[in-house]
Amino acid sequence: MKSPRTEIFDELRAIQERYGYLPADQLRAMSERMDVPLYRIHGVASFYPHFHLKPPPKAIVYVCSDMSCHCNGADELREGLVQRFQSLGENQVTVKPVSCLGQCDGAPAIAIKEHYYRNVTSAQAEALVLTALGGQSMPEMPVDATRTDLAADPYKDPKQRYGAVRELLKTRDYDNVIAQLKAADLPGMGGAGFRTGLKWDLVRKAPGDVKYVVCNADESEPGTIKDRFIMHHLPHLVVEGMILAGLVTGAKQGVFYIRHEYPVQEHIIEHEIERCYKEGLLGDNILGSGLTFHLEMFVSPGGYICGEESALIEAIEGKRGEPRNKPPFPVNEGLWHKPTALNNVETFANVPQILMNGVDWFKAQGVNGAAGLKFVGVSGDVVNPGIFLVPMGTPASDVILGLAGGIRDGKRFKAWAPSGP
Repeated sequence: MKSPRTEIFDELRAIQERYGYLPADQLRAMSERMDVPLYRIHGVASFYPHFHLKPPPKAIVYVCSDMSCHCNGADELREGLVQRFQSLGENQVTVKPVSCLGQCDGAPAIAIKEHYYRNVTSAQAEALVLTALGGQSMPEMPVDATRTDLAADPYKDPKQRYGAVRELLKTRDYDNVIAQLKAADLPGMGGAGFRTGLKWDLVRKAPGDVKYVVCNADESEPGTIKDRFIMHHLPHLVVEGMILAGLVTGAKQGVFYIRHEYPVQEHIIEHEIERCYKEGLLGDNILGSGLTFHLEMFVSPGGYICGEESALIEAIEGKRGEPRNKPPFPVNEGLWHKPTALNNVETFANVPQILMNGVDWFKAQGVNGAAGLKFVGVSGDVVNPGIFLVPMGTPASDVILGLAGGIRDGKRFKAWAPSGP
């Protein structure tokens, strides 16, 4: 899977970690060492916002400026930090607005030295900047406990996990898996809604022995935070969904592409992947079946555009994250121009639910003519921002005015922005 282009990111990260930025002489040495043209390396380094071509200030404070944080005082927080530290000069402290940090239910949010903080007050932000200036270790953000009471999890006993994979290895009935996904009419949960059963069927029938499975966990649209919750609390369903996709489509390699701002979820998924390798659920001989599926993590180097599937593929290949023309589509020419089943976190997590509980169960979970359960993130001017699991088809007013507690401070409910504002 690895190639000189993919390894560009590993090399750039290592250089920046050592020097704090990407010195020109180090990029030239990297070009010679890897036999990759310098213009290509520089083109990648200059494209992604998390790489620095010049020495950065001692502390860069990124304050989220999108709608949820704006509604919760982020603008005032940013202006206060500028006034507090501007006398030190920009080579010491720079305060920058930034698009969504993926903490919309914990607004306002800030980032300092690759650490992310929620519900930040002015005093807390100031203390964090002083910690960074002093060269001390940045405190870690408290981590939510794992939920075990979610109706979306078909495995009430952790020992039963990956039951759908075990059953498929026994039957080898890949056509039946596709038939069940089609019968459930499972849409892609990333926004486009392309039917999952049809997508996997197209990849399965595509010519060639080399195919890939990719999970899009680059959830960076402002206000969209439900995939973060799923990765945190149901990582086994996401990984199992990817393994099932590999077995069904004939892909032997998977890539889990996760956004840079989700370090906690990155470690959770990495731990789950490691556990699967130890238990024989991943590797060259899955549970003694003779079948192969490998899974690796790819951490996004940043960039909102990489949430678009073809730009994400370009990034994995070690290029600038610029969208490709379509057609061809990823099911025919995806990663490394091979057939690729690319779905998002919630889509993969739905597959084990359908296979373990059945199509009838899945359809019965919805209301008002819809099917399945849905994770919904609510943030902004509500009493109880967060992620809620509801029947698909639930009216938005039930979620906002009911589960999220309605509009805070007794204000009227005037308008809401579905998806990212």
